[in-house]
Amino acid sequence: MEKTLLDIALILIFTKVGGIISKKFKMPEVLGALLAGVILGPVALNIVQYDDNIKLLANLGVIMLMFLAGLETNIEEFKKAGFTSFIIALVGVIVPLILGILSAYMFFNNTWENIFVGVILTATSVSITVETLTELGKLNTRSGINILGAAVIDDVLGLVLISVVLAMAQTAGSNTGSFDIIGLLFVLCKILIFCISSIAAMAYLPGVLNKFTKFIKPGRELLTFSIAAAFVIAFIAEEIGIASITGAYICGLILSATTHKVYIERNIKAISSGFLSLIFFASVGIEANLKGLNAEVLLITLVMFIVAVIGKIVGCGVAARFLKMSRSEALQIGVGMVSRGEVAIITANIGLQKHIISEEIFLPTLIVVILTTVITPVLLKIVFSHKNEKLVDA
Repeated sequence: MEKTLLDIALILIFTKVGGIISKKFKMPEVLGALLAGVILGPVALNIVQYDDNIKLLANLGVIMLMFLAGLETNIEEFKKAGFTSFIIALVGVIVPLILGILSAYMFFNNTWENIFVGVILTATSVSITVETLTELGKLNTRSGINILGAAVIDDVLGLVLISVVLAMAQTAGSNTGSFDIIGLLFVLCKILIFCISSIAAMAYLPGVLNKFTKFIKPGRELLTFSIAAAFVIAFIAEEIGIASITGAYICGLILSATTHKVYIERNIKAISSGFLSLIFFASVGIEANLKGLNAEVLLITLVMFIVAVIGKIVGCGVAARFLKMSRSEALQIGVGMVSRGEVAIITANIGLQKHIISEEIFLPTLIVVILTTVITPVLLKIVFSHKNEKLVDA
């Protein structure tokens, strides 16, 4: 027990210091947390091990992280995202998915592992994009608005995709490339029922909850019941074969439309960002085995990185052009969707724990997340420059 307490203390200190350093370089804090985990783990200092205690806290952290993501999603903005953002998000998911699966076949023959590689590459994280666009004063341009709208829809599509593939892979067995039709239909029916129930809950539950909480002051009881609700829905999702993170995200979406949303979000953010999420991101870094880095892993990383960048730029860019946007706007939207982040890390971590993907894929995924995070601000500044806009639209 004493060792676990010391491990937690070291993780919190190192990740927070790493986050502060990352922010100094105008990078997301998650990058510093990941690198802190690598430093604490077997790769560098080897003073923290990924044991059952850290694993439990990390799993709680990822659920709280997705619960917070749901709380922070503006339902009204989600509704306003509209047809344009939906098409951009949809094509921006399909293209990297297909390219990711095809590129994975260059190295692996396991069908489910290859599909999961494609799923990992569909993720988008726009936190760094938002910071950069705000700095450039371009957040409220047509490109900026569509990036934000598409990113929200991209998250939802990505979570549905993760749940479908995860459920199907577990039904079939991750080491086989076949599955029975009855089992597949059963899985799809469960997912469909969950999706319909979630949509109905998001439409009607906030109104019901507001009637009960209208005359209740926000306090610890409300916070406790909110956290309990997140874990219950995460449990239900996991029980029917859907990723627990999807259930937690849905719970966050439901509560984001309630009267005391601000209070719940503020307190969940304190618990998540100040404690549990830090342990999750550090655990990912601790799990990363850089000793397995060799020529083949570097080649896989290079291919994944190219697919990650090209997939979003081409997918989202082509969709934007189809929707009558200018060439410069299409390029801006594509670049704005390049950065991967929390969802890609979470997806890869789930795949590794469920034995769908190997360490050989997990390590390149972490490197790709870091690389796309670093290059996105640079590329955004280039594509949003007046000189580039004139050149592209000429």
